[in-house]
Amino acid sequence: MNNTNSSFDTLLAEIVSTENYQKTEVIQSLWSGYGEIARYQIRPPLTGRKGAFVVKHIQPPKVENHPRGWSGETSHQRKISSYNVEAHFYQYWANNIKPKCALPQYIGQANLSKSSFAKMIVMSDLDYEGFPRRLATASVEQAKVCLRWLAQFHAINLQYQPDATWPQDLWPIGSYWHLSTREAEHKSMQDSPLKQAAAILDEKLNSINFKTLVHGDAKIANFCFSTDLTKVAAVDFQYVGGGCGVKDVIYFLGSCLNEAVLSQEFDQLIDYYFTELNSALSKTKMAKHINHVEQEWRPLVCIAWADFERFLAGWAPTHVKRTHFSHQLTLKALASLSNR
Repeated sequence: MNNTNSSFDTLLAEIVSTENYQKTEVIQSLWSGYGEIARYQIRPPLTGRKGAFVVKHIQPPKVENHPRGWSGETSHQRKISSYNVEAHFYQYWANNIKPKCALPQYIGQANLSKSSFAKMIVMSDLDYEGFPRRLATASVEQAKVCLRWLAQFHAINLQYQPDATWPQDLWPIGSYWHLSTREAEHKSMQDSPLKQAAAILDEKLNSINFKTLVHGDAKIANFCFSTDLTKVAAVDFQYVGGGCGVKDVIYFLGSCLNEAVLSQEFDQLIDYYFTELNSALSKTKMAKHINHVEQEWRPLVCIAWADFERFLAGWAPTHVKRTHFSHQLTLKALASLSNR
């Protein structure tokens, strides 16, 4: 074992049923210095099990250092909640979803301290399951691979839930930017029609009849591709929770396509998502609601875009994602509110 933390070593050995493992690679550090994700190798590989696994080791820093200055107790508590939600999702949801939607298999978890928050989540290694490639940007065809994954994920988790709090032990409202968790960012916005409309945008997204699980942070960096880029798996479920699927869609497209491509291909990609969603829904118990879901969700595409724009306008006003295209979709959403 190559870890100086004896408690960590002991608990990890219990989870993976062997002491013969070695950390081989730090995959990435967690946001704001909250720990790391690392790859481990069992040596020698045991019969009947994979030779590698991944550990998400959460150990909050003594002093939080947010890259954009949004440190503080509210930010800290949101992160702690997000890691608890993610651990719950992997333990109670992921392995049932995995046969239809590729994601890491849950292996185990442990709390590492009785006096403060520290946790590990152990999961399968997607590199060894056929998803070794990561992209920073995507072509339209590669984006469609991820949209297909999102459509499948949304379809298999769809429920008819008007006026209901859902799901338990995940975020009641999925995504990290929704208004109720971003009051400070909203207050920091310059006065504008977008700021004034924030509550209405939020209400329209959340008062829907058909709710699903949204990934909540479906950026291109959280998708792992097959070698030939035709299949994909998703990771990082810290902000998974209830909501409207188009929130994931607009956030994903903005994460991987530049303004020129979005201007030309956005409508086609939205159509593609709904085609895939309807196809996936046709194989579920919600098949009879296909038309109702699209009729409810499609008008919310621009609303969802404007809602994320609202977050950026408070959190990082000069963010590169705040483009002319983004502004035009936001204006379209605001115009739809005035035409109610």
